Amino acid sequence: MVMAPCTCTFRSSSLILSARYLSRHVASPATSSAPLHQSSPGAKAPTSTSSLANPALAKLIRHRFPRSEYCFAYGSKILHQQDHVIGSDTMTDVIFVVKDSTAWHRENLERNPDHYFMPLRLLGAGVISLVQEKFGGKCLFNPYVEVNGYLLKYGVISKADLLSDLEHWDTLYIAGRLHKPVLLLHREPSFPTSYIKLNLRSALHTALLLLPERFDDTALFTVISNLSYHGDIRFYVRAENVNKVRNIVTPNIPHFRELYRHVITESPFLEETDYGYVQRAKTVKRTSDIERYLPRKLLYIPEGKISFRSRRMAFDRNEDPKDQLLRKTAAGDTRFLEEVLRKTVMMTSFVQPLKGILTTPPTKSLRYAISKFRKARGSGSATSGTATRMKEEFRVLEAAKKGSDGSGMDVETERRIATRSSSRVSALYLMFMVVSLGVFMMEFSDENPIKSKVMESLALFGIDPSIISKKSGGNSKVLKSSD
Repeated sequence: MVMAPCTCTFRSSSLILSARYLSRHVASPATSSAPLHQSSPGAKAPTSTSSLANPALAKLIRHRFPRSEYCFAYGSKILHQQDHVIGSDTMTDVIFVVKDSTAWHRENLERNPDHYFMPLRLLGAGVISLVQEKFGGKCLFNPYVEVNGYLLKYGVISKADLLSDLEHWDTLYIAGRLHKPVLLLHREPSFPTSYIKLNLRSALHTALLLLPERFDDTALFTVISNLSYHGDIRFYVRAENVNKVRNIVTPNIPHFRELYRHVITESPFLEETDYGYVQRAKTVKRTSDIERYLPRKLLYIPEGKISFRSRRMAFDRNEDPKDQLLRKTAAGDTRFLEEVLRKTVMMTSFVQPLKGILTTPPTKSLRYAISKFRKARGSGSATSGTATRMKEEFRVLEAAKKGSDGSGMDVETERRIATRSSSRVSALYLMFMVVSLGVFMMEFSDENPIKSKVMESLALFGIDPSIISKKSGGNSKVLKSSD
């Protein structure tokens, strides 16, 4: 098998390119020194987009599933995506936030036992909740569940894990989904919606560090939406549409405005004008002030320790690394911030699909993987698709750049966009191949529906399905030598 060229890197180009455009002519805002990145239980917060509604789905959730603390739906069936065709195989994505995962799964096993993979069903609610909470995004999904005419993919996460992710961005797995408009299906009065607002505020102020002085709605919401995809392994292995962020943002600007209206109004660093937004000049003092609005991990160096991320930025060991980090970030060098986001997202996006293979029937796993690869292929080849995506995001940021410094990309930025470690991409690609083949290379009869799924999956990976052939005189399959 020939590996694809390593130009297909998913590094959010909007994060890289936007840091280039700075302005240093406006004074930083006067703010207090008290830490602001904390929840206020009494705060009123936007939790969803009120213009989205689906009473029938909300009623279904209430009657067919155990009670949850918070429940929302998202995805292309809820929020229109550009260039995306809704087919019979398109699922409605739902997230249940529950107080006690074990108790919720125990009740759901009684109500909907067929929703679970047989081994998990036999092991019981305790093991299910353990797998859910200890690995990946701390969320367990049941895909392709048909309920009263709806094709659902629903996930379950504990309330404690969600609140921690919203506040600290532990994985950005569910917090990242809540950076974008969602449909609220249910909320208990006791659920602290202030954490939702806290998450939106963190996303807005992280984006400000990556945007130029002047920008419009499209640039702002593109960078915000990109935060949770920065480093997503699905883009490395061609399992996601490379234009996904653009497709989400472009047709849904009004929904994004509604969701972020309060946090934009309350931000002391941002002013709204008739033609877009203007933010205060990027100085060390302003960057330090913005840091108080961010999860601590984003601009944090443990005392006395220079991490591998900071070494990439050539820190001077004779000077306080935190002071250097603030100065470099204010000057537009956002590599540290980008690397923290990349590592946070990459690890979760790596583990979660493997977790899905172990917790989902093989036919459903293949069905889901095939649908993802089809969407990715539909958006263009890996290399040209990535180039198209980067070109589109650069166009967005070029539009935002109007009125800024007018300079082009420097050589270092171009080099960082154009190059990547081929061994990393190849290893990830090979790993997914080995996992897929290892799980599904088994003896099965001609009537087994897995057979056609395996053949189709191999074809998507560019492998000739004829390498799997019958043994003479039997129905079992063997892998022929490729020599």
